[in-house]
Amino acid sequence: MHTLENLLQALDPHSAYLQWNEGQVDDGKRPLPFLNRKVLHCVRYLLRQIAYRDDFVYRPRREYDTNGQRIYAEMHMADWWWDLQVQPHNPFLSKQSLTETRTHFRQVGRLF
Repeated sequence: MHTLENLLQALDPHSAYLQWNEGQVDDGKRPLPFLNRKVLHCVRYLLRQIAYRDDFVYRPRREYDTNGQRIYAEMHMADWWWDLQVQPHNPFLSKQSLTETRTHFRQVGRLF
């Protein structure tokens, strides 16, 4: 027998792992409903997938062709990722900056 629950399960087979959260945002005229999932739950789910294991990149790489020219074929080959993750004195990653960012996300998280 076809039910709404069966249809939703077919459309969203990950619902057992990744629950939807419902929220509202007011655009000044009316409240608008929206659905979201917790980002960390999504990341955990993706990291556990064996099918994606060989495609994950955890650190930047610099690759060169046979002529010694840099190759910029993927996001992790770009200079910005290298600068952000490899440089030892990056002000973006200062302790104060990370604390402020963490506080901001905690406050935003309470809205949902």
